[in-house]
Amino acid sequence: MWSKKELIDKQARFWVLMAGGATLTGASEAVGVSRATGRKWRQATGGRIPRRIPEPSGRYLSLEERLQIADLHLGGAGVRAIAVGVGRSPATVSRELRRNGSAATPRRRAKYAPYAAQKQAELRGRRPKASKFDHLELADVVQSKLCVRWSPEQISLHLADRFADGRRCGCVPRRSTRRCTSRAAVICALTCTDTCGPAVRSGAREDPRSPSGARSRT
Repeated sequence: MWSKKELIDKQARFWVLMAGGATLTGASEAVGVSRATGRKWRQATGGRIPRRIPEPSGRYLSLEERLQIADLHLGGAGVRAIAVGVGRSPATVSRELRRNGSAATPRRRAKYAPYAAQKQAELRGRRPKASKFDHLELADVVQSKLCVRWSPEQISLHLADRFADGRRCGCVPRRSTRRCTSRAAVICALTCTDTCGPAVRSGAREDPRSPSGARSRT
């Protein structure tokens, strides 16, 4: 009987052979499993070859690190002690526990589920992501304001007022310092982090069309 790791390795080699054009019987025999096992693996994926999971870059927490965090957290270690044990910054550990852990109560300590956290991280990391402009009303509003030469900053402020709860269109207006000069910069004004943003010409007069009196290019 094979261990779980050996079985995973055999299954990975099985799919490599299948992707290379091998038959079900040939791939099964090559990795040392029965044809019935190979058929079971194929049926589990609907006959499609699974997409290869990329090797972790080290930028994000791996499942092994999350399991280690869970063990240390269950043992009563604090955030800084967990960070030293995992080799990550305390801010990373604190954010991970806050994002994927349950809230503590007077009768129960906060819990952290590493497998559920890993699943959520994989779902958030999937590409391609849906475009904000798939929302037709949002796209129409943006296009109409671009046609009358509103700046990305003006449009983002207008959208924040029109879609006040932010959930109807998924847009979040941001402020930043780096200058963007293309019309596509409106996407930056709506969705990006503080690394890029709209350009506003210095000395421009205030535009009465803007809902908040934002500056406009003249």
